[in-house]
Amino acid sequence: MKHGKQVGARSGPFRLCGWQSACVIVLLFAGCGTGGDDPEPNSPLTTPMAFVVNQDDTTLTTLRLDGKFSPVIGTLSLGPVQPDAIGGVTFSLGEWVFATHTAGDRVAAIDPIGGSPPILENFITTNPADTTGHLRVGRRPTKIYRDPVDREVLWTTNEGDPDGIDRLAGCTNGGSVSILHNSHLGVGGGEQPRITSRVCLSGKGEFFVVFALPPSQRSVFVASKTTGIVSVLLGLPIAGGGTAWSELPMVIDLCNRQFAMPSTVNCNAAPTGLFWSQATDKAYAYLSGRAPSEIIEINPTENPPVSKSVQVHISGSQSISHVGMAPDGRELLVIIEDRSDSDHVVTRFASVDVTVSGGLTLTDIPAPVLQDVRVAQFQFTPDGRQLYLLASNDSAGLTVAQAANQRKDLLVILNRNPLNVAREVSLPLATSHAMDLWITGPAGAGSARGVVVTNATSGVNGTVSLIDPNSGRITSTFRVGRNPKMVTVYYYGLVRNNNQATPRW
Repeated sequence: MKHGKQVGARSGPFRLCGWQSACVIVLLFAGCGTGGDDPEPNSPLTTPMAFVVNQDDTTLTTLRLDGKFSPVIGTLSLGPVQPDAIGGVTFSLGEWVFATHTAGDRVAAIDPIGGSPPILENFITTNPADTTGHLRVGRRPTKIYRDPVDREVLWTTNEGDPDGIDRLAGCTNGGSVSILHNSHLGVGGGEQPRITSRVCLSGKGEFFVVFALPPSQRSVFVASKTTGIVSVLLGLPIAGGGTAWSELPMVIDLCNRQFAMPSTVNCNAAPTGLFWSQATDKAYAYLSGRAPSEIIEINPTENPPVSKSVQVHISGSQSISHVGMAPDGRELLVIIEDRSDSDHVVTRFASVDVTVSGGLTLTDIPAPVLQDVRVAQFQFTPDGRQLYLLASNDSAGLTVAQAANQRKDLLVILNRNPLNVAREVSLPLATSHAMDLWITGPAGAGSARGVVVTNATSGVNGTVSLIDPNSGRITSTFRVGRNPKMVTVYYYGLVRNNNQATPRW
């Protein structure tokens, strides 16, 4: 779909507030190379940025990654200070940035290229044209997903009131999702981002969303970790080129693995990851509540929809810490934490090839073994050639000796095929870290140009480190707001190039 955004079209003339007085710093990464278009130099259209969520300030700091001028472009207030108010950040093909304000039941719409610093245009709560009161952001919007089929569309998962029912959105059985569309602004103005649809869900609690990709039927799957229900949403075209979404009456009940009417009894399946494979045109779910844990294949065209699964048989001293789909959709990476040695915690790897005929099989990857490392977060580069791991600083559940030996404040960069450690990077001391990758290169197959890591401690100003992945050197570290617990890399044209590290959640 076309989008007509131009610099200055939203908020008046293009501004360079504060840049003229900023001192030049040492180049963070050689060159600029945002991967987007190349209009006038040093404008937001040519500036790779990182959006850092300062959770204890309820603010969003924008950093530039190319080493030109001051690294801190500006900081936006997203409302009154409320701990952990911001649920997630993403951006659209229309070059808008969106942040869910969980505590305020709203979504911030930010213009990243209409001026410098980025402009907070408005908070989205309802659709002004709606007379029913149902087209709105629901209660406690947390995660926000960009629709990979129509990349101008965003989805928020709304967890509702404490009992899991989103009464604010008019729901009676569970939470909800709100669907937003970015604008088509051009010279002379146009529509603002808006709510286009709201769907009440049968499930409650934390949700995971995955989108069926063409050639499969246009559908969306929403899994409830609390209830073990997977809602199947279908969209119907409506006047004006929009889509109206609704939940099928029959949900996928992961307790009995079949289509069923929604149950009021919670299931112990606890889906903690939901993935789509473009190699098989099927969905896959990691069920963390099972003993043993389980990975299942969901084929929405069959009944029952779950016919393949693999049980992850691990000892009581082992647990799955993370599961993620490789960028090519051919295998699931399984990260296993092993605490069988009373002195050392160990991270091991396994994989599930989802393309093989017959049943699913878990295959151990014998090396590498990361001793004294727990994993907090991981991301693939879009080309699938590298894996980036952030070590966890959390020692909960470890023995005294394991905690004493635990390696913290650590980034591990691994090559894939075969899996091996390329380099390790010691990070500044902090309570926790988050990361995102600055990706450049061929569309849909880029590699890491840089790594952006936050160094967060509750109640105090944190820092952000920029890392050269080729040398493992921290090129710059600078101060941001209090407790920077999330970071998202953005540049003009990134969505069009489909070059973002995964997974996002």
